[in-house]
Amino acid sequence: MKIQYLTVIVIGSLALTACFDKPPVASAHTVSWFLKHNKDLDGTLQTCSDNPARYRKEPNCINALHAANQRSAGELHPIDWH
Repeated sequence: MKIQYLTVIVIGSLALTACFDKPPVASAHTVSWFLKHNKDLDGTLQTCSDNPARYRKEPNCINALHAANQRSAGELHPIDWH
């Protein structure tokens, strides 16, 4: 009798586990890819910054942010002395 209960519990647990699988993650673009594709970089940054609660852990958002940081690291910004 105990084995039957244990069997039912194990099968039920496995069935419930299958219901909560995460969807497969699509492959993300690399930082170097974003550096070569400025339009896509800007579009991804716009999407990610528009809804950061949803996209903050998305690989494309993370890579786009790093690419934007690298892109702007070499730029000199004028100093306003007034």
